Amino acid sequence: MTRIARLSLVCLVLLGACAPPALYHKPGAAPAQIEANLTACLVSALNQVPRDIRTRYIPAQYAPYRYCNSHGRCYTRHRLISPARTESYDANQGLRARVTEQCMAQAGYRPVSLPQCDPDRVRAAQIATDAPQPRLDATSCTLRLPTGEWRIVTPGGA
Repeated sequence: MTRIARLSLVCLVLLGACAPPALYHKPGAAPAQIEANLTACLVSALNQVPRDIRTRYIPAQYAPYRYCNSHGRCYTRHRLISPARTESYDANQGLRARVTEQCMAQAGYRPVSLPQCDPDRVRAAQIATDAPQPRLDATSCTLRLPTGEWRIVTPGGA
C-alpha cells in the first residue's frame, strides 16, 4: 500500500468517526423506549445467534527492494512490511446484526442515516433532546448530546 493510500485511508477513518451513526427511527418514540427496545432486540439476537469467535492467521508481508553494494553488485532483498499476526473475529456478527434489525423493524423502527445538525440552527429552535422522535422531513438531522448519544431532531418542524 502506498504512502498516499495509507494517508487517504487514515483520513477516511477519522472523518467516519465524526459522522453521525445510523439511528433507529419511529415517530413519537421516546429516547428511553428506543433504548429499551434496542437492548431487548440485542439480547434476543445474541440468544438466537450466539458468538462464534474464530481466529485467523495473517502471514507476514514483505516487499522486495534492490540493494547495490559499493562494488556495484546488486541484490534483491525483502523488507518486512507487516509482521505475522493472528486476529479474532465473531463469525456470527453479521447475522446477529440482521436479526437485531428485523427485531427493531417488528417493533416499528427503521434505520435512518441523517446529516449532523447545524448547532446554531438547533440552538435557535430550542429543541428538547429528551422529546419523542419527530416525523422526518427535509430539515431532519442528528444532534450529538454532551453524553455522546445521538438524537434525531427536526428543527423546521419543531
